[in-house]
Amino acid sequence: MTITTTDATKNGDAAAAAVTKTTTTTTTTTPITTSSSTSSFYRIEPMSDEYLSSALDVAHDFLGGTYRKRACCILPLSFLPLPMSEFQKSFATENAKSFSAIAIRNDDNTVIGLAHMTDSTMWRDPISQWLHDSVEGEAYIEMLCVLEEYRGQGIGKCLLEFCEDRAKERNMKTMALGVVKKNPAIHLYERFGFQIVPFHGFGDACLTCLAVFCIMGCPYWGCGGVDMVKELKYAQ
Repeated sequence: MTITTTDATKNGDAAAAAVTKTTTTTTTTTPITTSSSTSSFYRIEPMSDEYLSSALDVAHDFLGGTYRKRACCILPLSFLPLPMSEFQKSFATENAKSFSAIAIRNDDNTVIGLAHMTDSTMWRDPISQWLHDSVEGEAYIEMLCVLEEYRGQGIGKCLLEFCEDRAKERNMKTMALGVVKKNPAIHLYERFGFQIVPFHGFGDACLTCLAVFCIMGCPYWGCGGVDMVKELKYAQ
């Protein structure tokens, strides 16, 4: 069971932690520019060193911007900011950077969205490893978030499409993520083809509830979280 959080819908978004086994080849990517007139103000690109600082700001806003997420429902996560040194470890290789995406505002090149995805060959922090075991052939979304003022404009969906394209390029079997209960982003994931994975008994459900509560409390007034998986289909 893994917990991630996302900010891709208008009302709030879900969380995600990701794991996958993949090839170690690096892929180069042409930036994805949105075509509709209502969302042509941004583009989707793979993560790069140039945007690490701005991407970390988005992650901090997502985790602690509204004080909704609180460890044990007491300590705001904004009091426990993720250090840049730790954030950089997630994107230390070109292989890792090309597997994740950022949404960039065109007028000033500010990062407004982030999709951090890993596979089983990539570095993951201890908490992420505890929440979700690495699985060969699985692309796991560690975090998917969009700044609050830009939600509801399709950015989260574009980030998910990028993730799926990358996962298929590396012949992954599945994509997976974790999301806290009652998070509105669950509906986005379901529309994108993710399905909720049933718990392995009452004990698994209790442990998940306890883990989510300790890390971020009950941000959407629901206890615990769920894993979601999408089987990747390839053209014959």
